[in-house]
Amino acid sequence: MNVFIVCTGLGHINRGYESFTRECYDALKDTIDFKLYLIKGGGKSIGNEIALPNLPRRKKGAQFLAKILPLDAYAIEQATFCISMLPLIFKKKPAVIYYSDFVLGTYLWHLRKYLKFKYKLLFSNGAPNGPPFKTEDHVQQLLPVYLEEAIRKGAPAEMQTLLPYGFNININERLNSLAKKKLIRKQLGLSPTQKVILSVGAINTHHKRMDYLIDEVAKLGSEYFLVILGQFEAETPQLINLATTKLMGRFTITNVPQEDVKDYYIAADYFVLASLNEGFGRVLIEALSYGLPCIVHNYINAKQVLGEYGIYLNMENEGELTEYFSIEKTVLNKESLIKAAHSRYSWSVLKKDYLKMISALIN
Repeated sequence: MNVFIVCTGLGHINRGYESFTRECYDALKDTIDFKLYLIKGGGKSIGNEIALPNLPRRKKGAQFLAKILPLDAYAIEQATFCISMLPLIFKKKPAVIYYSDFVLGTYLWHLRKYLKFKYKLLFSNGAPNGPPFKTEDHVQQLLPVYLEEAIRKGAPAEMQTLLPYGFNININERLNSLAKKKLIRKQLGLSPTQKVILSVGAINTHHKRMDYLIDEVAKLGSEYFLVILGQFEAETPQLINLATTKLMGRFTITNVPQEDVKDYYIAADYFVLASLNEGFGRVLIEALSYGLPCIVHNYINAKQVLGEYGIYLNMENEGELTEYFSIEKTVLNKESLIKAAHSRYSWSVLKKDYLKMISALIN
């Protein structure tokens, strides 16, 4: 039986949805339980990886249509991708379509209803959305808080699976990378003596709160250097100006290819995510898997992701992060953090559960 794992942004942008879809396909593609296809919005079509034409949300075509249609650019990307996928659905007749973009799933549900397709819709609920779940056959809940809330609001437990994101984590590779820290810092142009604070996420103020992070680091001494990596957004120039004014050369704000982010994890001393809420926060586990202390806002989602391996502050308060670094506490050693990330989230631990979840919808 054929299974599609689908992400319209893969090949266009770097978010949690895209990195998860890429890793999930790579982890599961060798299974004998079903034939897996990666259906993506950009890049090259190679083997079972198929790139489909669409109007990407950040391109002029989608943004122009958003001005004249009752759809935003994101929905236009999903709709045009869905139309492009129709011939593939007719040809391959997938038993399951596995996706993270809620809007895409809604369109696929309508197509199934009117064109009498037989596929089951498996939704990885990373935002999260719902309940109720009216257009999904099964929902992957990433954290207990979402599963408990959904059941409390009437969503049947049997249509949900509690299963966190998987990650490519090789313990030996991570441990060996620690010895390369000085070399990689030199290659990245970072000081060998400054303490590097890293944050990864969309470079904005409204969700990731990079302005809060800049303001807090500005109050620290010159021994601290801030690195912000992520997708540039409308607010990014404003944040670059803020950092230029307040950090006086003690910062880097840039967007790098996903495969290059790991060098910054190796080079950094701390990881900070200043957002007050996240659906899951894949970057937290990526950072933890490189032995970085993860400093986050104190809320239930982050606690369920990191457990005892997180450092929790009230980042609604001005000066909270600055105070932490001023009276810095002892944290677990890097090897303990790497092993904790592996034992909870590596594909080698979770792969069988993913195969079970998908196979249950085929049978």
